[in-house]
Amino acid sequence: MIEIAGGMTPFICHVFLILFGAFFGLNLSFNKGFVQKSFGYENIQAAYMGRPLGFMMLGLVLIAAAALFQIGGITSANEVFSALFIFTVLGFLYNISLVMKILPTHDGNPHEIKNAIRPLIPMVVILIRYFSL
Repeated sequence: MIEIAGGMTPFICHVFLILFGAFFGLNLSFNKGFVQKSFGYENIQAAYMGRPLGFMMLGLVLIAAAALFQIGGITSANEVFSALFIFTVLGFLYNISLVMKILPTHDGNPHEIKNAIRPLIPMVVILIRYFSL
């Protein structure tokens, strides 16, 4: 399985992205307080705001896991990781524009830098995986 993934480093990156995506996907889908506590949305709709995103993340995780174990003839997760990479780049750009006050925040309060750093974690792991293949 490690040889199929491209070596030890891409394999570890693949497993990390599965675990990272599963954590955020499950929290966004089923933890009602996650969006409120993590992103600062205090209204009642915030509990349901992250559910579609969480289910999308869980779908990406399932496809990445199927590619890792080669279930159903899926042998490459490159497309999944490139979609995730584009998503993280757009998420980082949006959050950094909120931190730098290029775009206004939803409540007028300053946006925390931790929200801009979070998308960088999977982005860097995807880049490490790409350059080590």
